[in-house]
Amino acid sequence: MRMLIKGIVSILLLTATTNLYAQQTGSVTGVLTDAETNKPVEFATVGLFDKATNQPVKGVQTGLDGKFAINGLADGSYQVRITFVSYASFTKDSIIISAAQKVFNLGTIKLARTNSLLKEVVVKAQPNTIQLGVDKKTFSVDQSLVSQGGSATDLLSNVPSVQVDVDGNVNLRGSSNVRVLINGKQSALTGGSVSDILQSLPASSIENIEVITNPSSKYDPEGQSGIINIILKKNARVGFNGQAAFTAGNYDTYNGNLNLGYQTEKFNLYTNYSYRHGKRVGNGYTNRQTFIGADTLFQNQTQDQSFVFDSHNIRAGIDWNAAEKTTISLSGNVNTRKRDRFQTGATDLFGQSRTLTQQTVQNNVSNGSGTNFDINLDLDQKFKRKGEQLTANLGYSRGDEDNYDYLNTAYRYYEPVSARNFLQNNYNKEKENNWNIQADYVLPFADNKGRFEAGYRSTIAKNDNDYLVDTAFTQGMFQRDLSQTNRFLYKEYIHAVYANYQRQFGKFGIQAGVRLEDANIRTSLQDSAATVRNNQDYFRVYPSIFLSQKLTDAQTLQLSYTRRVSRPRERQLSPFLDRSDPLNYQQGNPTLRPEDTHSFELSYINYWKALTLTSSLYYRLTNQNFQRISVALDSSRTLTRFENVNSARNAGYELIAKWNFSQAFDVTGNVNVYYRQIDGDADLGLRETSGYAWNANITGNIKPIKKVGVQLRYDYQGPQVIAQGKMKAMYGLDAGIKYDITDKLNISGNVRDVFNTRRFRSEINNLIGPYPYYQESSRRFSMRVISFSIGYRFGSTGRKSENNKKQNRDQNQGDVQPDEGMR
Repeated sequence: MRMLIKGIVSILLLTATTNLYAQQTGSVTGVLTDAETNKPVEFATVGLFDKATNQPVKGVQTGLDGKFAINGLADGSYQVRITFVSYASFTKDSIIISAAQKVFNLGTIKLARTNSLLKEVVVKAQPNTIQLGVDKKTFSVDQSLVSQGGSATDLLSNVPSVQVDVDGNVNLRGSSNVRVLINGKQSALTGGSVSDILQSLPASSIENIEVITNPSSKYDPEGQSGIINIILKKNARVGFNGQAAFTAGNYDTYNGNLNLGYQTEKFNLYTNYSYRHGKRVGNGYTNRQTFIGADTLFQNQTQDQSFVFDSHNIRAGIDWNAAEKTTISLSGNVNTRKRDRFQTGATDLFGQSRTLTQQTVQNNVSNGSGTNFDINLDLDQKFKRKGEQLTANLGYSRGDEDNYDYLNTAYRYYEPVSARNFLQNNYNKEKENNWNIQADYVLPFADNKGRFEAGYRSTIAKNDNDYLVDTAFTQGMFQRDLSQTNRFLYKEYIHAVYANYQRQFGKFGIQAGVRLEDANIRTSLQDSAATVRNNQDYFRVYPSIFLSQKLTDAQTLQLSYTRRVSRPRERQLSPFLDRSDPLNYQQGNPTLRPEDTHSFELSYINYWKALTLTSSLYYRLTNQNFQRISVALDSSRTLTRFENVNSARNAGYELIAKWNFSQAFDVTGNVNVYYRQIDGDADLGLRETSGYAWNANITGNIKPIKKVGVQLRYDYQGPQVIAQGKMKAMYGLDAGIKYDITDKLNISGNVRDVFNTRRFRSEINNLIGPYPYYQESSRRFSMRVISFSIGYRFGSTGRKSENNKKQNRDQNQGDVQPDEGMR
């Protein structure tokens, strides 16, 4: 382990040192000011073009002081073009970089205001699919050809650092304890069964996905491995505009999407409607050997299943620019969905001599429906001082879920010969309510070299899970099974305040912050026998510190530490014994304690003319780590429940590189190598387990001709250890193609899992209890999906409004962007 860390550190520092000497030294600098007020013009776009070919070379935005610098330039002749909303464009020719003059200073450029909307400077290069930062990665949905027509789950599986398991659960850097947000906020959309909702949410309704692996104290500390923020589409262009798309594919895949927006100087109205219908077909098997004394019993289980999804998602809102520095926004989102699951399976039990002793055949049907809605009222108040800002949010979300399970199990025994049928109907009704109240204030220092941030947040979550069970045997009447019928109530009250201090000292930056959080959790299980209540109250301090060093204008090194928490969810806490699968029981644990994670990360980022490189060395220590523990109850049945083990450690190295070979070809690659150690626990009969794991993916974008784009993506997930065994390797290839018929009309097609190779396979070697066993299993989440899409844009195509540059702001999660002092 120590040798691994030393080796990775050496590689990281060697890479950084090598790049220091590889940088080209040519640069163009300047500062933009308003011609009337002489105030700095911030966030203006400065583009540098090759004088001979008129092709774009580099682009930057001005800072809070109006300054800009374009570095790493080869000798040659260039042209500068500057554009910004409400200002006349500026062009400067004959900029020569040579051995005699490596730095070309344009001095102070005064931009004149204009009443007309400026035309956008179009850079005719392949758009960026991924934007890389030291502490954040932003994934653009529109540029993911292999995900078009798919779900949010399909899209997430294409994001570097993110993996999706066989049940659709999201993992970040090998950990499933990740915080999923919608538009930067906790939502009923991400409560309950997150995997079901992500599978029903169309990718076409999503604008961007942001990943933060080590958030500061300003952010919600929930999530061991970080935050995934899903940003839904919102209009940001002046005038009336819209976009429509339709997708069709095999397995009854149909998607429709319509975006409409209208924006004036005072108001911005927008709405998005998405429809998704899809089918996922999967299968799998489990083979088990159970050791009872000197005897070995064998169990072989096969399973086929299909999921049919129907969902509608509507998002609408209005932004009112009430005053020059005041914006009030009202937005809402509604998601309705249906999910039907059809499952067939057979389990054969064999004795010591491989003689068939029992056979179980299951034919199960599940029907589910759900509705979630969010409503948010936001205030954005700016002040005279540049960068001073107050934001506030009042939000409410509600989720309703109804699920019906019709379970039909046939038993046949051979020693002696007999048979019986068992029928069970389950009705599960879930209600979830969330409230969010928060305010955030940013005060920049007078010298523009730092800022102070402070904020408050309260969240209240109340969930009601009512579970009714009716059972019957062959030719019998259904009767209410009081031993399984129950009601589980979950209430969560969290109140937090935070403060952050940021300061830049030349090329060195520091950010130190602390978040104080008081959490109160109440659970109650009501059944026919009794009511079992459990309370968890704890107060925690979550510090964070970020140290950054600009090695050059194109290179940054950052060291960070944060403390985070992972609170168990309702299903992990409920002590109800779920026996819907007669061979695999499941149960929550009401005494399960929150995980406490200490996260360290050393990051390095470098921008070349054609290559962007970001790499991170990370280490996570998780105390009270909870794991799924399986115990054999007898020769055929197992019980799986959650338990806290002593601690777990993850240490790894992640490298992400984006290489623009030319305007027609770019490649993005991601490699994550890590070491996982899970401590043993004598009370649970767990031995220490550890091992190396790695995953990688590579995405290539090819533009063979001007109007055609091709995308290929290959991913590989290596073997990794789990508490009682290991997961085996998995890999797959996706492909997509897009043709722009006109500037507004396009058609595309894609294939997900081209060779049908994605299978989740595992080995479990269980030594707990009187019935130890060895088990191999394989499951397929989905078969190969082929789809075709057509898209059309209409109305105004003007540039984005200045008032909407903040559209991705996360109220309390900040912008879910790197803090300015750490850039």
